[in-house]
Amino acid sequence: MKYTNLKKNLKQGFSLVEMLVVIAVIGVIAAIAIPNIGNVNAAAKNAKDQRNAQSIASVFAAGSAAGVAWTTTSVAAAVTDVVTGKAPVDGAFSGKKFVVPGISTTDQTSAAVKLTMSSDNMLVYTP
Repeated sequence: MKYTNLKKNLKQGFSLVEMLVVIAVIGVIAAIAIPNIGNVNAAAKNAKDQRNAQSIASVFAAGSAAGVAWTTTSVAAAVTDVVTGKAPVDGAFSGKKFVVPGISTTDQTSAAVKLTMSSDNMLVYTP
């Protein structure tokens, strides 16, 4: 009986077909994952805009209840009044500012799209 070296009979490395199968599987996984990542980013931006719009609308309502005379010529003017911190001149909250901290100018513009002005000059959040 002749002794043969088993290492010589075994293939070394991967074949071309095996490499192509692995690349195809990775391609399918990437094709599924990449569009979902874009949707997650868009959903996060939308949620941030909604949160900012709700914050601005609630501060506007609190200021109105306290007697602040907002310049309600438009939604943009009302948002600017809230974000810049317009203070009431009389009443219990005289000199106190109604401010939504941490909202940048870009975020104000995005949030204003989600707000409408009601007939009684109130900012209303519209999802």
